[in-house]
Order: sequence, then structure tokens, then C-alpha cells
Amino acid sequence: MGMAAGADTVDLEWVQVHPTGLVNPKDPDCKVKFLAAEALRGVGGLLLDADGKRFSNELGRRDYVSNRMFANKGPFRLVLNSAAANDIHWHVEHYEGRGVMKHFKSGYDLAKEMGIAPSTLEQTFKSYIEVGDKQTSDPDNGPYDAYPSGKTWDEWGKKFFKNYNYKMDDEFDVAIVTPLVHYCMGGLKIDTTGHVLDKEGKPIRGLYAAGELMGGVHGNNRLGGNSLLDCVVFGRLTGKDLVKSCLRMQACGTV
Repeated sequence: MGMAAGADTVDLEWVQVHPTGLVNPKDPDCKVKFLAAEALRGVGGLLLDADGKRFSNELGRRDYVSNRMFANKGPFRLVLNSAAANDIHWHVEHYEGRGVMKHFKSGYDLAKEMGIAPSTLEQTFKSYIEVGDKQTSDPDNGPYDAYPSGKTWDEWGKKFFKNYNYKMDDEFDVAIVTPLVHYCMGGLKIDTTGHVLDKEGKPIRGLYAAGELMGGVHGNNRLGGNSLLDCVVFGRLTGKDLVKSCLRMQACGTV
């Protein structure tokens, strides 16, 4: 509709892929999926491949984690130990209620579900604890470059370790995850108050845009949480300017 009204566009070629779409085991091919929030990884969740091994920095950018998944073997699992799950229990309870996350009484039960040897999963946990211990005690002298900066003892570049004490006799909450289309970076071109611009860069009278409809503020990869810029910041700017415009038109008798 905006383009039909003469609006210009920006960054339509950029579509963000999010790494952790939740797979419903009862309907794995469903085209619409719930999203597993980054917070699940922020509290210490691990991403494991089909062989029970880490393959990425779980706290990396969305495009990075998605690309690591594309380069490895699924199904991929997001695994939270009891400490991580307790930190974000409201999410876990919601996802389990939806049938997209499952509780396991032990790492042995999880290994059986994954079809791998318990020793493989145990080694993954042991290695992760060792790296977490080193990073906690000596955060500045690891041999690997860390994301977003500094050094780390983790080969995948992870810098921050929370709830990293993964043990086989702990309980786990686990979801199968997959990359999914999440956000359109591009949209209608606007000015700083939300006016939609035409192809000559001039505002189209009476036409405003905010939210995912607009484009040009994120580049090719939006950071988590920054959609507030589109929907809240520009929503308020656009709303205020629209009201001012209507009041001016009313005062002039053009409404």
C-alpha cells in the first residue's frame, strides 16, 4: 500500500534469521513456531548438536549462531540445567505447558532421548565446567578471542559463564530448536518523525510508518531488544507528529 502511494523503500533484501525457534515434537514441520528467547541462553543454556557437543558461542549474534547451526548436524537442543531453569522458570513453565520443552530427571535420561552415549554428554559437560572455571578465575589471559571483546578460554569465544556447573545427576529442561525467519530489517523509508518519504526523499503528506513496517534503522542484523526503536521510539515520535499535524489542519479548517 505504501509503495502504491509512491513510498520509497530501504533494506528490503535483509531478513533476520533467529537461531532458536522451538520445534514442537508433535508437529515438527509446522511453519509457525514459538521463539526461544535469548534469555534462556543468557542464564546459562547450552546449545548441543545431534552428537551432544557444543558447536558455537551460545551468546553470539543471531546470524553467527544460525550459521553455526547450518554448518552442523541437527537436531539441535537447547539445554538448561536446574540452576539456569530456576533463574528463568516462568519461560520454562510456559514452554513446557506449550509442549515445546521437556523436563529430564538426569543427564542419563537426556542422553537416552538423544540416542548418544552418556559418556559423550558427560564429557561435554565436564569440558564446559573446566572452561567456565578457567574463565571465572582468569578472564583476561585465555588463548582465544572472545565475543564481543577480550580473551577467553573457550574455543567458541564465549566470555560470560553463568550457571555453568553441568552435571549428569542434575535435572534438565530441554527444547529442540531450529533457525527460523524472524524479522524484516527493511521497509518503508521514513524521516526522523516517521513521515514516509517518496523516491525523491520528500515526505508524503499524511502517510506515516512505525514498527516493522519501516526500515533503515538496523542495518542488516538487528540486535536483540532493539525492535523497541521501531515500535516504541518511532511509534511515539510518529504519534506525536501525527497529532500535531491533525491539530494544525484542524486550526486551518482543512480537516
